[in-house]
Amino acid sequence: MPLDQFELKVLKFIENHQLITPNSRVLVALSGGIDSVSLLHVLIKLRKFLKIELCAAHLNHMIRESALRDEEFVKDLCNKLSVKLYIDRVDVPAFCAKKKIGIEEGARILRYEFFERVLRESGSDLLALGHNLNDLAETILYRLARGTSFTGLVCMYPKDGYKIRPFLYFKRQQIESYAKQNFISHVEDETNLDTSYTRNYIRHRILPLLKNLNDDVENTLRQIHFSAILLKDHISGILERYADRIHNFQNRIILDLDGMDKFEIVEMIKFCLEKFHVQINYRQIDRIVSSLDKSSWAVDLTKEIRVSKGFEFISIETKRPFVEELQISFEGTYNFNGWIFELSREIKSDDYIFVDPHYTIIRTRKKGDRVFNEKLKDIFIDSRVPQFLRDEIPIVCIQNQIIWVPGVYLNNSFREKKNNLLVLNLLNDPYSCILKERSERRKKV
Repeated sequence: MPLDQFELKVLKFIENHQLITPNSRVLVALSGGIDSVSLLHVLIKLRKFLKIELCAAHLNHMIRESALRDEEFVKDLCNKLSVKLYIDRVDVPAFCAKKKIGIEEGARILRYEFFERVLRESGSDLLALGHNLNDLAETILYRLARGTSFTGLVCMYPKDGYKIRPFLYFKRQQIESYAKQNFISHVEDETNLDTSYTRNYIRHRILPLLKNLNDDVENTLRQIHFSAILLKDHISGILERYADRIHNFQNRIILDLDGMDKFEIVEMIKFCLEKFHVQINYRQIDRIVSSLDKSSWAVDLTKEIRVSKGFEFISIETKRPFVEELQISFEGTYNFNGWIFELSREIKSDDYIFVDPHYTIIRTRKKGDRVFNEKLKDIFIDSRVPQFLRDEIPIVCIQNQIIWVPGVYLNNSFREKKNNLLVLNLLNDPYSCILKERSERRKKV
């Protein structure tokens, strides 16, 4: 039987977006509604052109009494079409009550867990979903109403990993016309009319109002979606280009901003915050952007997470207490906020000094610290040490005299070996890469 106009358009969409490769096994998510049933019929018509095998999966959510009717319908349908069906039941209301989440969210979680399991069991390569252009428009409006970034509007792709959406850029009206012309029966979920569900409210109340202003509002929103995809791809390129600017530490990420514009900086900060499971809001972004021209500042995003700027570096860190003073009194290893020192009789590092352990301490800076006649604060500034590191950098003192600040200052007289002195080796400087970059740039300033 030749393909009709709608089937040809779907075939072209599949080919243009490279949704399916030949010899693939495709699992159709089959609810029994008009979208999924029509998708199954279309793929059956296209399978000889696409050279694919088909099977289907149906999950009974046990939310409503008619769910059993839907289950029987898809069983009968797949039997008539000679399509292997994988079926299961799950108590969504009980799951949602236990997890304290909404019905829509809980149903989605369990549905995709089921589909992923069936993909493995059936040996399928792809999961075909019946999402259409109206679904895309509704999701975009939902996200706009709740608040999202522009890239947050990229809520669906024609192909997203193993998920494919052959109907994504087709209106629901086109699918309904196809089903009517081909006498395709389906079942109606009566909860689709319940506007207490957010998506239904948008579908039955919001979209009709918008269509009074623009009859083709779905395709207008699709254009926004397309632009958002292009922007997201551009951002992916930024993240790849600046990947080596991200320095990861145990409780902190330091980002080198050198040469970045404000847009790139914001996207890099958002990316780095993912490690801390924090999403930045508009007000916080606005505050950060308005402060970028300042040499140093700090913004608390949460009670635990702080973003700080020092010169050309941004620090994203978990706030934590740190060691303020260590007495060096015996041979061994000392951890001072991540800087690892070892007091021994041998030189074990390129960074070392000779000390008398009876008079040696390692501490953080204090107000009024000076090195001879120069303020330590001015030395930090001249050395372009970021503000957010200054309170943690170890300061080695002999009887209150500052003799060594790793990466910043060294009294060379303590590099000379003398009787009865031991070697204080710096075995690990956690921020050496930052201080080295800072030092190299200082030479160019």
